[in-house]
Amino acid sequence: MIEVKRTQETKADSNSIGMPLSSALIREAELWMGAHSDFLTNAEIMLTDWHRRQREAFDVSSRSVRKIYSSRNIIDLAQAQNEWVSDCLEWTASEIRAIANDAATMTRKAAQRLGEAARERGNVPRQQNQGSAQTAADTPMERAAAE
Repeated sequence: MIEVKRTQETKADSNSIGMPLSSALIREAELWMGAHSDFLTNAEIMLTDWHRRQREAFDVSSRSVRKIYSSRNIIDLAQAQNEWVSDCLEWTASEIRAIANDAATMTRKAAQRLGEAARERGNVPRQQNQGSAQTAADTPMERAAAE
């Protein structure tokens, strides 16, 4: 008896929400799920690339340590250490570039998805979507000075 009463109350509540509100909620949920799916896909790609780069760095470092260990004189030792330090600095710079590129890619994709959703809802005018991201180089100097 109590369960029947709850079911009837739930049906009444869902009917009072109305069709436009429920379809808007469904669209927002689909948007959220799509964005989350994109994020997870991009994170998987980023982690796979990171793992590959770490494996390569480990292999080269291992060879460098073996080279340092097998050095017969101080010149060979210094040269092997110099190569190893140079490789480490190069890998660090490479990692920073990769992270920056991956973050920029993920941000761009998220912005595109949100822009599409805003256009579907009619919240953003067409002109703003197409040319809103002007840089200082794109703006004439007279206009930039006036602003």
